[in-house]
Amino acid sequence: MSGSYVARMRALVGHEPLVVAAAGVLVRDHRHRVLLQERSDDRTWCLPGGAVEPGEQLEDAARRELREETGLLAGALTLLSARSGPDCFLVYPNGDQCQVISLIYRAESWSGHLDVTDPETADLRFFDPLGLPAMNPFNRALFAHLAADGHLNPGG
Repeated sequence: MSGSYVARMRALVGHEPLVVAAAGVLVRDHRHRVLLQERSDDRTWCLPGGAVEPGEQLEDAARRELREETGLLAGALTLLSARSGPDCFLVYPNGDQCQVISLIYRAESWSGHLDVTDPETADLRFFDPLGLPAMNPFNRALFAHLAADGHLNPGG
């Protein structure tokens, strides 16, 4: 969540909690595996996504974050999840705190090739939804929510 708006706010408030809208994208391959990004800061896995900039449309933020963090271009997007509350409070390895309003979209189609050159990305891989790697509590709660709503089933 290192967008320019968040960086400017961090300069003013330090590590104090910020309320941040964030948009992420669930990308699946032809085998129904889920694309995950290994974060470079804490080496846990997550969906690609990040902070919405002031004036930015939510879908535009999701598309931008996907492109920046993975190199992929999203086709049509479908809103899967809107969450907030205690499960959406994050403390980053550097001490920054965020109360996230989280919106997750599913890419109905996508194009491009995986690119790990973004500094926030250590690795990108597709995983079977039944064999997900280590995640931080925010992403564990997100995937539990997506699974409960049937969004991780084949074709879901």
